[in-house]
Order: sequence, then structure tokens, then C-alpha cells
Amino acid sequence: MKKRPAVWSWLWALLALSCASGALAADPFAHPVTGEAELQSMLSRPASKLRSAQVLTGQFRHSRHLREIPKPLIALGEFTFVRDLGVLWHTRQPFDSVVVLTGAGLAQSDDGGPVQRVSADEQPAVLLLKNIFMALFTLDTQVLVRDFDLFGVEDKQANRWIIGLKPRAKTIAGVFSEATVAGAGDVEQIVLTDARGDRTVIDLTGTSYASDAPGADVRAQFALPRP
Repeated sequence: MKKRPAVWSWLWALLALSCASGALAADPFAHPVTGEAELQSMLSRPASKLRSAQVLTGQFRHSRHLREIPKPLIALGEFTFVRDLGVLWHTRQPFDSVVVLTGAGLAQSDDGGPVQRVSADEQPAVLLLKNIFMALFTLDTQVLVRDFDLFGVEDKQANRWIIGLKPRAKTIAGVFSEATVAGAGDVEQIVLTDARGDRTVIDLTGTSYASDAPGADVRAQFALPRP
């Protein structure tokens, strides 16, 4: 039986979104971004779609590449992002698992079993990582410029872009040493690399946007039952 991820492993996994195919081959870290205006210009197309979106849904393929393991660890499922709540990951394969990240903390339930929780009050790093993750998901340039040294390159002919991020805060740097975010009309890629060279990658596909406030059915998904 495969070992299931503990709640803390998702603090890493929740920060990784990727689409390996079609990404720019250029190294973004060779191209410093000098300010928020330059970043906004590069991300104007995807940011315009995200600006009015209240709910995003789609599919993900999460893979963890570890140096000591020859093949990546892969999981498949669906995600739901709600702007004023957080993000929910429902893993379907290789086992059923629901992970919810909100301002209150992190919660995980496997196969409908007991809920494991990490409170943001008990672990302030959870809230910090949640805020950073939401900024990456929504391309919040104000947060990105504040917390990261930024790099980027754009292929206007192919309508593709990739940005690189190196965290300034030691708290974030302890989770990943650098990240890349890539895409076209949508956010399609975030690859996180730690100091050891291990990488976390999640492919996002079929992303749909809703500008209306989430209904009760969507909000109910974020209320995992109390243990």
C-alpha cells in the first residue's frame, strides 16, 4: 500500500501548480523583473481573467520528484479555488483524499475518515503559506513583488510567459528555494525546487472561471466534518 501524505506534506504540495507541456524553454532567472509595472504587463492577459473570478475549478496532476526515488510520486484529482475562502484539492488517485486550505488552517481527510487539522493559530506558517499560495494562484503582483525577487520572460508570438521567484523571507525559503510559474491564458505551471534539488509539480488543466459568488454547495465543500 502506498504511504498517504500527512497534512504537513500538503504545505509543500499546495504551493505547486504546473503544466510541463508547452512551457517556455527559456530560463526565467536570466531575466530580472525590475518592478510591479513590468510584471503586470507580462501577466496582463491571465490577470484580466483572474481579476473578476470568484471561483476556479479544474483538474490537477501532482508529481513529486525526489532525488532518492527514480520515478516521481503522482496523484490525480480536481481542485476548487474560492477567492474569499481558499482552495480545496480532491485527490482521486492513487487514493481518495480531500485537503482544504483556508485562513483558519489546513485540514485533510482520507477516504472519508477522521480529519487531521493544522490550525493557523497554532502554526502561523500555515497562514503565511496560504497567503503566498493564493498570490501565486491569482497572480497578485503586489504580494509577489513584496515577497520575492522576480524574474521573467514572455513569448508574445506564442502568447506564453514564465516567471521565476526567489523568496526573500527565510520562512518561505525554508519551504522552497525557487519557483517558476508559467502559462498562457491561464496559470498552468508552478514548479517548486528546494535546497536539495527536489521538485514538486502539479499540472492544472480544464480550468473554468465563475464571476458569481460561490453558492452554498461550493462553500459546503470547504467545511470538512469535525473529528
